[in-house]
Amino acid sequence: MFISERHEPLLPFPRLPETVRAGYSNSALALRPFGLYESDLNVDFSHTLRPFLVTDVLKCCTRSTQEERCEQSFLWNLPVGKRIECLLTLLPSETGPEIPVTFRCPNQECAQELEVEISLEEITALQARAYESERVVVRLENGSWALRRPTGSDQLAWLKTSFVDQDAARHAMLRTLLLEDAEETAIDDGTIPSELFPLVERALEEFDPLVNFNLLVKCFSCEAESLFEIDLEELSLRGLRQAQLRLLASVHNLAAHYHWSEQQVFSVPYWRRAYYLSLIKREKNQ
Repeated sequence: MFISERHEPLLPFPRLPETVRAGYSNSALALRPFGLYESDLNVDFSHTLRPFLVTDVLKCCTRSTQEERCEQSFLWNLPVGKRIECLLTLLPSETGPEIPVTFRCPNQECAQELEVEISLEEITALQARAYESERVVVRLENGSWALRRPTGSDQLAWLKTSFVDQDAARHAMLRTLLLEDAEETAIDDGTIPSELFPLVERALEEFDPLVNFNLLVKCFSCEAESLFEIDLEELSLRGLRQAQLRLLASVHNLAAHYHWSEQQVFSVPYWRRAYYLSLIKREKNQ
Protein backbone atom coordinates (compact mmCIF):
# COMPACT_ATOMS: atom_id res chain seq x y z
CA MET A 1 0.00 0.00 0.00
CA PHE A 2 1.20 3.53 -0.69
CA ILE A 3 -0.13 7.01 0.03
CA SER A 4 -1.10 9.55 -2.61
CA GLU A 5 -0.32 13.26 -2.40
CA ARG A 6 -3.75 13.88 -0.89
CA HIS A 7 -3.09 11.25 1.79
CA GLU A 8 -5.41 8.71 0.21
CA PRO A 9 -4.37 5.09 0.83
CA LEU A 10 -3.97 3.32 -2.50
CA LEU A 11 -3.64 -0.35 -3.43
CA PRO A 12 -1.87 -1.71 -6.54
CA PHE A 13 -4.26 -2.42 -9.40
CA PRO A 14 -4.25 -6.10 -10.46
CA ARG A 15 -2.07 -6.84 -13.47
CA LEU A 16 -3.84 -5.92 -16.69
CA PRO A 17 -4.18 -8.34 -19.62
CA GLU A 18 -2.57 -7.03 -22.79
CA THR A 19 -5.91 -7.06 -24.62
CA VAL A 20 -7.59 -4.53 -22.30
CA ARG A 21 -4.86 -2.03 -21.49
CA ALA A 22 -6.45 0.59 -23.78
CA GLY A 23 -3.92 3.29 -22.96
CA TYR A 24 -3.54 2.39 -19.29
CA SER A 25 -0.56 0.76 -17.65
CA ASN A 26 -0.45 -0.93 -14.26
CA SER A 27 1.82 1.79 -12.93
CA ALA A 28 -0.81 4.40 -13.87
CA LEU A 29 -3.71 2.67 -12.09
CA ALA A 30 -4.49 2.04 -8.43
CA LEU A 31 -7.43 1.17 -6.20
CA ARG A 32 -8.42 3.08 -3.10
CA PRO A 33 -10.32 1.36 -0.27
CA PHE A 34 -14.11 1.38 -0.43
CA GLY A 35 -16.10 3.04 2.35
CA LEU A 36 -14.33 6.41 2.65
CA TYR A 37 -16.34 8.94 0.66
CA GLU A 38 -19.87 10.12 0.05
CA SER A 39 -19.85 8.55 -3.44
CA ASP A 40 -19.52 5.14 -1.75
CA LEU A 41 -22.95 5.65 -0.17
CA ASN A 42 -24.51 6.00 -3.62
CA VAL A 43 -23.73 2.37 -4.51
CA ASP A 44 -26.99 0.42 -4.19
CA PHE A 45 -26.14 -3.06 -2.96
CA SER A 46 -29.79 -4.06 -2.56
CA HIS A 47 -31.34 -3.49 -5.98
CA THR A 48 -28.53 -3.22 -8.50
CA LEU A 49 -27.80 -6.18 -10.81
CA ARG A 50 -24.37 -7.58 -10.05
CA PRO A 51 -22.53 -6.58 -13.26
CA PHE A 52 -23.67 -2.98 -12.69
CA LEU A 53 -22.88 -3.21 -8.98
CA VAL A 54 -19.31 -4.40 -9.64
CA THR A 55 -18.81 -1.55 -12.12
CA ASP A 56 -20.20 1.00 -9.65
CA VAL A 57 -17.78 -0.14 -6.95
CA LEU A 58 -14.80 -0.14 -9.31
CA LYS A 59 -15.81 3.29 -10.65
CA CYS A 60 -15.67 4.65 -7.10
CA CYS A 61 -12.34 3.05 -6.25
CA THR A 62 -10.20 3.13 -9.43
CA ARG A 63 -7.65 5.92 -9.68
CA SER A 64 -5.33 6.87 -12.52
CA THR A 65 -2.41 9.27 -12.74
CA GLN A 66 -3.90 10.88 -15.86
CA GLU A 67 -7.29 11.70 -14.35
CA GLU A 68 -9.35 11.30 -11.22
CA ARG A 69 -11.11 8.19 -12.53
CA CYS A 70 -10.53 6.05 -15.58
CA GLU A 71 -13.15 5.62 -18.29
CA GLN A 72 -16.15 3.48 -17.31
CA SER A 73 -15.87 1.57 -20.61
CA PHE A 74 -12.45 0.35 -19.48
CA LEU A 75 -14.01 -1.18 -16.36
CA TRP A 76 -16.73 -2.90 -18.40
CA ASN A 77 -14.15 -4.35 -20.81
CA LEU A 78 -12.13 -6.02 -18.08
CA PRO A 79 -12.49 -9.84 -17.99
CA VAL A 80 -14.99 -10.99 -15.37
CA GLY A 81 -12.23 -12.74 -13.41
CA LYS A 82 -10.13 -9.57 -13.38
CA ARG A 83 -13.11 -7.56 -12.08
CA ILE A 84 -13.47 -10.11 -9.29
CA GLU A 85 -9.75 -9.83 -8.53
CA CYS A 86 -10.19 -6.06 -8.17
CA LEU A 87 -13.00 -6.61 -5.66
CA LEU A 88 -10.84 -9.06 -3.72
CA THR A 89 -8.02 -6.48 -3.69
CA LEU A 90 -10.40 -4.11 -1.87
CA LEU A 91 -11.25 -6.67 0.83
CA PRO A 92 -8.09 -6.72 3.03
CA SER A 93 -9.30 -3.60 4.88
CA GLU A 94 -12.28 -5.77 5.91
CA THR A 95 -10.78 -9.23 6.39
CA GLY A 96 -7.00 -8.94 6.29
CA PRO A 97 -4.88 -10.92 3.81
CA GLU A 98 -6.92 -14.10 4.45
CA ILE A 99 -10.63 -14.34 3.58
CA PRO A 100 -12.56 -16.60 6.00
CA VAL A 101 -15.20 -18.86 4.43
CA THR A 102 -17.55 -21.15 6.36
CA PHE A 103 -18.96 -24.46 5.08
CA ARG A 104 -21.02 -27.34 6.43
CA CYS A 105 -19.60 -30.82 5.93
CA PRO A 106 -21.91 -32.53 3.38
CA ASN A 107 -21.54 -35.85 5.20
CA GLN A 108 -24.95 -36.06 6.93
CA GLU A 109 -23.52 -38.16 9.75
CA CYS A 110 -20.98 -35.42 10.45
CA ALA A 111 -22.43 -32.03 9.39
CA GLN A 112 -19.50 -30.33 11.10
CA GLU A 113 -19.11 -26.60 10.50
CA LEU A 114 -15.86 -25.95 8.67
CA GLU A 115 -13.96 -22.70 8.30
CA VAL A 116 -11.13 -22.18 5.86
CA GLU A 117 -9.16 -19.09 4.88
CA ILE A 118 -8.55 -18.15 1.27
CA SER A 119 -5.18 -16.50 0.79
CA LEU A 120 -5.27 -13.38 -1.36
CA GLU A 121 -1.63 -13.96 -2.19
CA GLU A 122 -2.47 -17.42 -3.54
CA ILE A 123 -5.41 -15.96 -5.49
CA THR A 124 -3.06 -13.46 -7.14
CA ALA A 125 -0.60 -16.22 -8.02
CA LEU A 126 -3.43 -18.37 -9.45
CA GLN A 127 -4.58 -15.48 -11.63
CA ALA A 128 -1.04 -14.76 -12.83
CA ARG A 129 -0.61 -18.34 -14.04
CA ALA A 130 -4.02 -18.42 -15.74
CA TYR A 131 -3.47 -15.09 -17.50
CA GLU A 132 -0.21 -16.11 -19.13
CA SER A 133 -2.29 -16.77 -22.25
CA GLU A 134 -4.88 -14.51 -23.88
CA ARG A 135 -6.82 -17.39 -25.43
CA VAL A 136 -7.82 -20.95 -24.72
CA VAL A 137 -8.17 -23.60 -27.42
CA VAL A 138 -10.74 -26.39 -27.04
CA ARG A 139 -10.33 -29.49 -29.21
CA LEU A 140 -12.99 -32.03 -30.10
CA GLU A 141 -12.32 -34.85 -32.57
CA ASN A 142 -10.91 -33.14 -35.68
CA GLY A 143 -11.99 -29.62 -34.76
CA SER A 144 -10.60 -26.91 -32.49
CA TRP A 145 -12.05 -23.63 -31.26
CA ALA A 146 -10.23 -20.62 -29.79
CA LEU A 147 -12.03 -18.59 -27.13
CA ARG A 148 -11.38 -15.45 -25.10
CA ARG A 149 -12.43 -14.66 -21.55
CA PRO A 150 -15.90 -13.18 -20.90
CA THR A 151 -15.92 -9.51 -19.93
CA GLY A 152 -18.26 -7.25 -18.01
CA SER A 153 -19.48 -5.94 -21.38
CA ASP A 154 -20.40 -9.51 -22.37
CA GLN A 155 -22.41 -9.90 -19.17
CA LEU A 156 -24.19 -6.64 -19.93
CA ALA A 157 -25.05 -7.76 -23.47
CA TRP A 158 -26.30 -11.13 -22.24
CA LEU A 159 -28.50 -9.44 -19.62
CA LYS A 160 -30.14 -7.36 -22.36
CA THR A 161 -30.88 -10.43 -24.49
CA SER A 162 -33.89 -12.70 -24.13
CA PHE A 163 -33.11 -16.38 -24.73
CA VAL A 164 -35.81 -18.93 -25.45
CA ASP A 165 -34.12 -21.55 -23.29
CA GLN A 166 -30.83 -22.46 -21.61
CA ASP A 167 -29.52 -24.20 -24.72
CA ALA A 168 -30.04 -21.05 -26.81
CA ALA A 169 -28.26 -19.01 -24.14
CA ARG A 170 -25.26 -21.36 -24.15
CA HIS A 171 -25.04 -21.19 -27.96
CA ALA A 172 -25.15 -17.39 -27.94
CA MET A 173 -22.57 -17.07 -25.16
CA LEU A 174 -20.21 -19.47 -26.89
CA ARG A 175 -20.48 -17.55 -30.17
CA THR A 176 -19.68 -14.33 -28.28
CA LEU A 177 -16.44 -15.76 -26.91
CA LEU A 178 -15.24 -17.44 -30.11
CA LEU A 179 -12.21 -15.84 -31.71
CA GLU A 180 -12.02 -15.57 -35.47
CA ASP A 181 -8.90 -17.42 -36.53
CA ALA A 182 -8.19 -19.12 -39.83
CA GLU A 183 -6.39 -21.92 -38.04
CA GLU A 184 -9.40 -22.78 -35.91
CA THR A 185 -12.64 -24.49 -36.88
CA ALA A 186 -15.40 -22.10 -37.94
CA ILE A 187 -18.88 -22.53 -36.49
CA ASP A 188 -21.87 -21.84 -38.70
CA ASP A 189 -25.50 -21.82 -37.59
CA GLY A 190 -26.55 -25.14 -36.16
CA THR A 191 -23.09 -26.71 -36.26
CA ILE A 192 -22.09 -26.45 -32.56
CA PRO A 193 -21.66 -30.01 -31.28
CA SER A 194 -23.39 -30.59 -27.94
CA GLU A 195 -20.25 -32.37 -26.71
CA LEU A 196 -18.37 -29.08 -27.02
CA PHE A 197 -20.17 -27.28 -24.20
CA PRO A 198 -18.83 -29.26 -21.20
CA LEU A 199 -15.32 -29.04 -22.69
CA VAL A 200 -15.67 -25.27 -23.03
CA GLU A 201 -16.96 -24.92 -19.46
CA ARG A 202 -14.01 -26.85 -18.03
CA ALA A 203 -11.53 -24.94 -20.18
CA LEU A 204 -12.94 -21.56 -19.14
CA GLU A 205 -12.81 -22.55 -15.46
CA GLU A 206 -9.05 -23.02 -15.81
CA PHE A 207 -8.67 -20.02 -18.12
CA ASP A 208 -10.44 -17.61 -15.72
CA PRO A 209 -10.39 -19.49 -12.38
CA LEU A 210 -12.03 -16.85 -10.17
CA VAL A 211 -15.33 -16.91 -12.07
CA ASN A 212 -16.36 -20.41 -10.97
CA PHE A 213 -14.00 -20.87 -8.04
CA ASN A 214 -13.81 -24.31 -6.43
CA LEU A 215 -12.03 -25.32 -3.26
CA LEU A 216 -11.28 -28.86 -2.06
CA VAL A 217 -11.84 -28.97 1.69
CA LYS A 218 -11.06 -31.84 4.06
CA CYS A 219 -13.28 -32.14 7.12
CA PHE A 220 -11.16 -32.20 10.27
CA SER A 221 -13.80 -34.35 11.99
CA CYS A 222 -14.71 -37.15 9.54
CA GLU A 223 -11.76 -36.53 7.16
CA ALA A 224 -14.07 -36.57 4.12
CA GLU A 225 -12.90 -34.40 1.22
CA SER A 226 -15.50 -32.30 -0.59
CA LEU A 227 -15.39 -29.82 -3.45
CA PHE A 228 -17.12 -26.55 -2.61
CA GLU A 229 -18.08 -23.82 -5.05
CA ILE A 230 -17.36 -20.31 -3.76
CA ASP A 231 -18.91 -17.25 -5.36
CA LEU A 232 -15.97 -14.88 -4.88
CA GLU A 233 -17.86 -11.98 -6.45
CA GLU A 234 -20.74 -12.30 -3.99
CA LEU A 235 -18.31 -12.84 -1.12
CA SER A 236 -16.45 -9.64 -2.00
CA LEU A 237 -19.58 -7.56 -2.45
CA ARG A 238 -20.90 -8.76 0.90
CA GLY A 239 -17.72 -7.57 2.60
CA LEU A 240 -17.81 -4.22 0.81
CA ARG A 241 -21.44 -3.76 1.82
CA GLN A 242 -20.25 -4.01 5.44
CA ALA A 243 -17.77 -1.21 4.74
CA GLN A 244 -20.63 0.93 3.43
CA LEU A 245 -22.73 0.22 6.52
CA ARG A 246 -19.84 1.28 8.77
CA LEU A 247 -19.52 4.50 6.78
CA LEU A 248 -23.23 5.17 7.31
CA ALA A 249 -22.80 4.51 11.04
CA SER A 250 -19.84 6.90 11.21
CA VAL A 251 -21.89 9.65 9.52
CA HIS A 252 -24.64 9.06 12.07
CA ASN A 253 -22.23 9.24 15.02
CA LEU A 254 -20.57 12.44 13.80
CA ALA A 255 -23.90 14.08 12.99
CA ALA A 256 -25.35 13.16 16.39
CA HIS A 257 -22.27 14.29 18.32
CA TYR A 258 -21.29 17.47 16.46
CA HIS A 259 -24.71 18.29 14.92
CA TRP A 260 -23.22 18.28 11.44
CA SER A 261 -25.19 17.74 8.26
CA GLU A 262 -24.15 14.90 5.95
CA GLN A 263 -22.58 17.48 3.64
CA GLN A 264 -20.55 18.88 6.53
CA VAL A 265 -19.44 15.40 7.58
CA PHE A 266 -18.02 14.66 4.13
CA SER A 267 -16.36 18.05 3.87
CA VAL A 268 -13.96 16.74 6.55
CA PRO A 269 -11.12 14.49 5.19
CA TYR A 270 -11.71 10.83 5.97
CA TRP A 271 -8.60 10.55 8.17
CA ARG A 272 -9.81 13.43 10.35
CA ARG A 273 -13.27 11.88 10.58
CA ALA A 274 -11.61 8.69 11.82
CA TYR A 275 -9.80 10.65 14.54
CA TYR A 276 -12.99 12.43 15.64
CA LEU A 277 -14.75 9.07 15.85
CA SER A 278 -11.95 7.73 18.05
CA LEU A 279 -12.40 10.75 20.37
CA ILE A 280 -16.15 10.12 20.55
CA LYS A 281 -15.53 6.46 21.41
CA ARG A 282 -12.97 7.43 24.06
CA GLU A 283 -15.45 9.83 25.69
CA LYS A 284 -18.14 7.14 25.80
CA ASN A 285 -15.74 4.69 27.47
CA GLN A 286 -14.73 7.11 30.20
